[in-house]
Amino acid sequence: MTRTPTVGIVGAGQLARMMIEAATPLDIPVRLLAAGPEDGAAKIWPHVEIGSPKSVEDLLRFAEGCDVITFDHELVNLEALRQLEADGKRVYPSSNALLHAQDKLHQRRAFSAAGLPVPEFREVAGLDDITSFAGEHGWPVVAKAQRDGYDGRGVWVLESRDEAAALVEEAESNGVALLVEQFVPIEKELAGLIARRRGGEYALYPIVETVQQGGICVEVVAPVDVPEPIRAQAEELTVAVAEATGVVGNMALELFLAGGELSVNEIATRPHNSGHFSIEACGASQFENHMRAILDWPLGDPGLRAPVAVMANLLGRGDDDLDGGVPAALAAASPGVHPHLYGKSSRAGRKIGHVTALGEDREETRARANAAAETLMAATAAARGAPA
Repeated sequence: MTRTPTVGIVGAGQLARMMIEAATPLDIPVRLLAAGPEDGAAKIWPHVEIGSPKSVEDLLRFAEGCDVITFDHELVNLEALRQLEADGKRVYPSSNALLHAQDKLHQRRAFSAAGLPVPEFREVAGLDDITSFAGEHGWPVVAKAQRDGYDGRGVWVLESRDEAAALVEEAESNGVALLVEQFVPIEKELAGLIARRRGGEYALYPIVETVQQGGICVEVVAPVDVPEPIRAQAEELTVAVAEATGVVGNMALELFLAGGELSVNEIATRPHNSGHFSIEACGASQFENHMRAILDWPLGDPGLRAPVAVMANLLGRGDDDLDGGVPAALAAASPGVHPHLYGKSSRAGRKIGHVTALGEDREETRARANAAAETLMAATAAARGAPA
């Protein structure tokens, strides 16, 4: 009898938690490498090893008990992954694919060379690189940390030379490498989501709109409301980027729409916040198809089960205790609303859960999703005796 391969997930946040939920019905054995026992996924799963994703020793030791390695995030030691690959371990996404998500300058160069639409960009060695770039393209410009940025962190909109000088000084003192790119006057932010097997077979999810506040996604609407040529181009770009990176598993492509044209913002080579709606809204969720893809199993249906799906993120304020508000929120919730809590400690702006609503009408479904999110946060405040 053939044994189902054991999947090792590096990282134990909410994405690992939802991967486990998708793996369980398929009887896929899962092990976790968690930074600590209080990580969201580690709190609900018995097969946990404590270690650092940036430690070669921890990664190699963890991999000994796994057949396939995948990831909850990109902040992983690539040298360890290359060693595992050289030893014949199945690592998905590969170290090469993961590098595109981990290093924004590498990503920009690779996508530009492949003819994909990216903003004009330049590596920053010093202040002159930013000021000369601004002289060519105009202020403002966008500076980015080449590595380790997410959820608005590591991104700066610079309006002047003085702001650029202050950033360069701070970056140099902290050892942060920068790139600068053209400012895009965004009309809408879109995301494409795809799950891809080793042989190239893929499942493409509906293109969605992501609504951002302060660089953090607060809402996802599926499907996106844009002209058909734009939607079709977004699908084409999602497939093209997946093939260019050779990703195996899930990949999310973030896109900017400006002046009727799309450009690539960045990618994630893993399940992504823009795809959480798929748990209730699609025939097979992004998490299920990620697990299927990395095991090279047939992929499930990515199509919508309802005309509209809207996900609203729950963002921490620093003193939330969501568990206390769940009963009241469930009592107040309208039909077709699904809350998810991540078991994470709260801090300002941190994603600690989400709510998904399904419906027929776009605006009515959006209102229902956001009302449910507000109800949950208000019930949480009431449960701890604080003003809502």
